[in-house]
Amino acid sequence: MILSLRQIKGRIRSVESTKKITRAMQMVSTAKFKRSENMLETGRPYYRKLDSILTKLLLSLNPEQVKRHPLLEDREGGRKFALCMITSDSGLCSVYNNNIIRLTEKMLKQRGKDNVKIIAVGRKGFVYFSKRGAQIVKSYLGLHGRYSADIADKIAKDLIDMFLKHEADEIYIAHSHFESATRYKPDIRKFLSITPPHPIKGELEFIADPGIDEILDDLIPKYLSIKMRLILLDAFTTEHSSRTIAMQSATDNAVELIDSLTLMRNKARQASITNQVLEVATSAEALK
Repeated sequence: MILSLRQIKGRIRSVESTKKITRAMQMVSTAKFKRSENMLETGRPYYRKLDSILTKLLLSLNPEQVKRHPLLEDREGGRKFALCMITSDSGLCSVYNNNIIRLTEKMLKQRGKDNVKIIAVGRKGFVYFSKRGAQIVKSYLGLHGRYSADIADKIAKDLIDMFLKHEADEIYIAHSHFESATRYKPDIRKFLSITPPHPIKGELEFIADPGIDEILDDLIPKYLSIKMRLILLDAFTTEHSSRTIAMQSATDNAVELIDSLTLMRNKARQASITNQVLEVATSAEALK
């Protein structure tokens, strides 16, 4: 279909308006991404050190000591699962949400829909699985990628309570692990129970006061809380990174389309001028 000069100008104005929106969204997402990435990189060394301390303490336990800690309980043969799924509240972030939804669907298929309870963080995953009859027992909506330690701690506490109340025998988290601005890995990680490193040595490596058991009672909940904070930061950083790239791509495409339309407009204008010149020349010849 050949467009008129007026139609081409209208399309150029429309694409320019879209470009302004995508560029503004790109700038906002970039600022959010940088802030979230800085928080993530600051928190990772602390989590790794805490994980190292917990691992060494668990290596010091004998099997009887392991059994005394409910969050270390390995419920063999358990059929009740819970999956905390972290997606975004809004779209325009490429395949970020699709990756998590696909992993969740895979787990539901493997474990059985009736055996998996879903804790939805983010509206996209919540809406998707609500329409498909999944068991959504709890949801956290309206975060919009804004990290909050209080929210992370609340999610961790709710998951711990589910495990201690035997509402779930195993708890997993589906989220995106941020590696770089252009690389991330969607994955499902086990959250509870905590699996002690093998083999359990049962050899005392620490002289602890008031005692290793008492220390673990305080350390394990703190460890799970910090782990959830890092997971949430991982997910939000990936979300902002994906949206930044998507909006940059949309802006670049708009620029290319504007250039193409501008060329088309110039050709249409040139053709119009040529036709007018021909009409004048034809009229002049007719008057002779």
